[in-house]
Amino acid sequence: MIEGVGTPSEQFIASVREALGRKAGPPERPYARMVEERASVEERAEATMERLSANRRANVDELARVASLRGWVVHRAEGVEDAVGYVYQLAQKLETRRVVRSVEDVFGDVPLDDALTSLGATVHVMARGDESAGSFDPADADLGVTGVDYAIAETGTAVILPRRGVSRVTSLLPPVHVALVKPSQTLEGLDDLYLLRRLAYLRDGVDAGSYMNFITGPSRTADIEQTLVIGAHGPRETHMVILDWGL
Repeated sequence: MIEGVGTPSEQFIASVREALGRKAGPPERPYARMVEERASVEERAEATMERLSANRRANVDELARVASLRGWVVHRAEGVEDAVGYVYQLAQKLETRRVVRSVEDVFGDVPLDDALTSLGATVHVMARGDESAGSFDPADADLGVTGVDYAIAETGTAVILPRRGVSRVTSLLPPVHVALVKPSQTLEGLDDLYLLRRLAYLRDGVDAGSYMNFITGPSRTADIEQTLVIGAHGPRETHMVILDWGL
């Protein structure tokens, strides 16, 4: 910090402690959820999954509504042909020549490769830890297509977890991103997400990884002169294709 400019770090930290009602040093008691026993987490997760299943249609409707408000172009596909046709028409409109996609189960349900190559586009498969796209630079792609691990209804957010077979550059570098969402992947809120990730860690030892991709519409920033700029740090256009036949 430049001398005489801004708030000294000690003063800033002290103000945060005061706002939280905390004293200096580590907390007297750890956050309860972090020391919760596995049995308790499993019980809460079971109740959560029952709630999500019972409310699935309403959650998907809310996801579609909120995602549209957040800047996603939302398409609710009624069948496989509808989903493939939507991506095909989008690629045709964009005059797409290079496509990157991830390696996920959803592409077994929605086989896009043949449809896209029929347009004359080249489809490159990007897999984290096993880059089968060879020397292809995903920044040169016109379109990136991924599945998701979760979709958050209350925020209109697609969540992609780090793991082998899923390269985050597929959703970050191309100027247009398409996310394929199964209804069963829809959660009501962030609390559901963190509960399920906590359970995966306690039950299976699944490492949370160093990052999770939270995608809430097209990339935007207002860092420069408080002017909103779309697509500065990622896709300028995002499409969410909800596979409605899974309801």
